[in-house]
Amino acid sequence: MQTFLMKRIAMSLRTLIAVGVAAMAAFGGAGAAMADEEDSVGAIASGKDQIQVSGNGHQRSFPCEGRRAIIEGTDNVITFTGVCSALEVSGSGNSVTIQLAPKAPLTVEGVDNSVRWQSTAEPKKNISGVNNKVVKMSGKG
Repeated sequence: MQTFLMKRIAMSLRTLIAVGVAAMAAFGGAGAAMADEEDSVGAIASGKDQIQVSGNGHQRSFPCEGRRAIIEGTDNVITFTGVCSALEVSGSGNSVTIQLAPKAPLTVEGVDNSVRWQSTAEPKKNISGVNNKVVKMSGKG
């Protein structure tokens, strides 16, 4: 009885592994095709406290709704609507347009990043790297 049971478990494990490998291959292939279609690579996570864009080539707009905005990667073009509680940008060649809460933290690290911001009060800026541009937009805020 024990040998029969062990054979069944081994067969079930082999089946699960085969199905898992097939699913990973299918998902990976679909993910690569999707990235090629959109010309972007990486993850986007949007939760109740923050919006995080990682990777490169994303061109998107997000309603901020008081959340923290985090951009990591290269050549992302991101616009936030509404007011964000903070902004963190790292990487290179990212372009971000944002409206910040008064005195919100604004951190930019890396090379050739561009941030255009609006607020009713100057943000708490922490800018490091090379050729980063952080510019207040004219208009309201």
